[in-house]
Amino acid sequence: MANTLLLKNTLVKDLAWAITSPPIIQGQKHLINWTKTSDWTQAYENFKPQLKALDQDPSKLTQLLNKQNDYRLGHYFETLLRYWFEHNDRYQLLIQNLQIRDAGKTLGEFDFIVKDAVSGNVQHWEVACKFYLGIKNTPQHLCWVGPMLKDRLDIKYKSMQTRQSKLSAHPIAKQQLQQLNISIDEHVCLMKGRLFHPIDTSSSTLPQLIANTHQRGQWVRANHFLENFKSSAFQWQPLTKNQWLASQPYNANETYYRAEDILQYFLDKTPSGPLCLSGFLPGQSTPHEVKRIFLVGKDWANTFNFNDNTVLT
Repeated sequence: MANTLLLKNTLVKDLAWAITSPPIIQGQKHLINWTKTSDWTQAYENFKPQLKALDQDPSKLTQLLNKQNDYRLGHYFETLLRYWFEHNDRYQLLIQNLQIRDAGKTLGEFDFIVKDAVSGNVQHWEVACKFYLGIKNTPQHLCWVGPMLKDRLDIKYKSMQTRQSKLSAHPIAKQQLQQLNISIDEHVCLMKGRLFHPIDTSSSTLPQLIANTHQRGQWVRANHFLENFKSSAFQWQPLTKNQWLASQPYNANETYYRAEDILQYFLDKTPSGPLCLSGFLPGQSTPHEVKRIFLVGKDWANTFNFNDNTVLT
């Protein structure tokens, strides 16, 4: 992944991460184009001058983010992409979050409709920012679940690949697009984020669907945390959800925890849901996180129902 750590502004670093981080799923999947790491490496190189200027004066990005009414992480990610679509040299943003409704019922929503200056095509983009933990039989894509067990990789993939990407084929959607003088030529899907592998396996086997270049973390149960990290020099920072994107820098003025202390912090917090952590080795030359993990309860996901296809994003 391209280096975004020379940037200082937190929002600009998240924007750089939204551009340069590798997609979880890549390549052509049944006539749907899932973007590739190389696409985003080039996009980052082309956007470097704008990022450097924005790091000096982030007011335009701040103003756009301040207009958000929905503060969920996925919407934050979409707003970062919107800024990129509006300021890059390749794509022209035509419309965002176009809802298709029929008789008061929402049939679906187009995340982005853009025009690609390279191909000349009008593209419908469906995007997602996801963080999944691999449990039990990790070669199966249904075994990658969200930390709060309300989301699953296979369900989200199917939704993006089929229902969401094929919205333009619906007669009501066709009619509304025609009224806007928009004709969609191509469908693009993008899923970024991280996959967190079980800490007790040296290399969990991936579903064939997943790109090997995806960003990785680990997850560990509270009752196994100390056996993995008690003797290590790691200092831990608990992350709020809006810190899940870009790699975190080490700041000597912040409070960090040794293994025993962060475990107690986790056990004391209410509610005791999974906790995302950045791990630092401040005595070394790299002044940024070197590990990203999810700390979960000892019984987390033990009774998860893999046959329940009702969990949704």
